[in-house]
Amino acid sequence: MWNPGHIARAKKRIKDLVKAVNYVLEVRDARAPFATGAYEREKLFKGKKVVVVLNKADLAEDKVTDEWVEYFVDRGEKVIISKKGDRSKTLIKKIFGERTAANILVVGLPNVGKSTFVNRLKGRKSAKVGAIPGVTKGVQWIQINDRIKMVDTPGILYTELFSKKLAAKLLLVGSIPSEKVDDWELFTIAFDILKEKYPGVVKELAGDVDSFDEFITIYGKRRGMLQKGGEVDVETAAIKFFYEIYTGKYGKMSFETPRDIEGE
Repeated sequence: MWNPGHIARAKKRIKDLVKAVNYVLEVRDARAPFATGAYEREKLFKGKKVVVVLNKADLAEDKVTDEWVEYFVDRGEKVIISKKGDRSKTLIKKIFGERTAANILVVGLPNVGKSTFVNRLKGRKSAKVGAIPGVTKGVQWIQINDRIKMVDTPGILYTELFSKKLAAKLLLVGSIPSEKVDDWELFTIAFDILKEKYPGVVKELAGDVDSFDEFITIYGKRRGMLQKGGEVDVETAAIKFFYEIYTGKYGKMSFETPRDIEGE
C-alpha cells in the first residue's frame, strides 16, 4: 500500500522547494482535517507562514467544518474554507488580503483536491513563468497575478501512519484509494467509523447489520457483484462501496470532529 522510496523523494523535494517561498498553502480534506494533515508539518514548514485550506467543504457537514475552523483559530493557525464555485480573486483575498506579495507552495495528501484547488487559485488569467532568480532551479512557477507566484508540489506526500484508525479515515476520504487496500481490517475499521457516525446510510444500503462482513455481503448481493457459483465478490464490493463514500454519493459527511481527535 505504501511506497517508502516515493515518499522520501517527495519530502526531499518539498524541503528544497519550501526554501523558495514565504507562504505554504496546506490543503486538507474538510471531512477529516486531522487525518489529512498527519505528517511532519512542523519540520517541513518551519519558519513559513502556513495557511490551512479546508478543501472539499461542500462534501462535509457545515456545522462540523465550522468547529474545525474554530479549532485551528484557537491554536493560532490561519484557516480558510474552499469549495466548488470559489473564484480565484475570492480565494486570494481570503488568504492574502489586498496587498500581500507572495511566493507560495501548495502541499497536500493524495485526493484532498489539491489539483482542483490549484486550478481555482490559478484562475483563467494565470500564466506559467520561468525560474525565479536566486531560488530553486528547474521549478515551473505559475504567475497568479502581479504580486503572487505559485509552485505546486510534485508527486505524492504520504507519511508514516501511527494508527489504523487514522489510515481508515484516509480511506474514507480517498487519500488511500480503496483499490489499493490489501488489509481487510482497514475496511472494517473504516466501516465502523461510518456506521457510528451515519447509521442511517448503512441501514439504507443493507438493513440492520452488526459487522462489515455482513454489510458488504448484502450490499454486494444487491448490486449484483457475484462470482461463479453465486457467491458475492466481497473485494469488488468493498472497493466500490468506499469509492462511493469518498466521492460523496451519500451526501455530506464528516468523519472526525475536534472532540474525536483528543489524545491523537
